[in-house]
Amino acid sequence: MFSDGIVEKLKQRYPSLHPLIFHRSVEKAKNDVELFDILDSFPDKFPIAWDESSRRWQTTDDIYQVNEFSKDYFV
Repeated sequence: MFSDGIVEKLKQRYPSLHPLIFHRSVEKAKNDVELFDILDSFPDKFPIAWDESSRRWQTTDDIYQVNEFSKDYFV
């Protein structure tokens, strides 16, 4: 999906980012530009969760994601 050169350069640009978060970001991104945007907008504070609507990592107070799923979700 992405060229190895681009992924390697982004790893060098964001060395403090945990490898698992980097890998999940690569999985979520649809193209090179979106991958850069995802990594560049990574929050400074934890805990984080993936927000599908904005397609970015977001800081959250709801660590267990209790509010993520309403009762209507399971109907």
